[in-house]
Amino acid sequence: MKKVLTVLFVLSVNTISLAQANQQSEPMREASVTQQRIVDLPLTKRNFRPKLTLQRALKLAESYAAKEKIDLSRYYLYQAKYILYGGKDRQEPCWFFWWVNEDGALGNYVEIIVSIDSGNANRLPSM
Repeated sequence: MKKVLTVLFVLSVNTISLAQANQQSEPMREASVTQQRIVDLPLTKRNFRPKLTLQRALKLAESYAAKEKIDLSRYYLYQAKYILYGGKDRQEPCWFFWWVNEDGALGNYVEIIVSIDSGNANRLPSM
């Protein structure tokens, strides 16, 4: 009976050690296959340039301010950035321009957004 238990124990230890050896070698093989697949992927041309450049949008915002008779002579451009404007259902990419008055008074600023898709400029309400 001891011999039978010894043989079963040796067989089970061999099976466990072989299973562990196979588990260790498989990730190495999968990693090399994954690396090869990455190399074989075709390069796609990505163009992240917006349709409307920041410089052109600033000119449109200044033209809008002149057309709406917004005097920006006592203001300086404080911030210009790319934003998504609108509600959760419909957001559109826009350039956001923020002019602040020289006197630094709270609420004395002008915010204008220019849609990148349409080029339309709109003033955001201020305080």
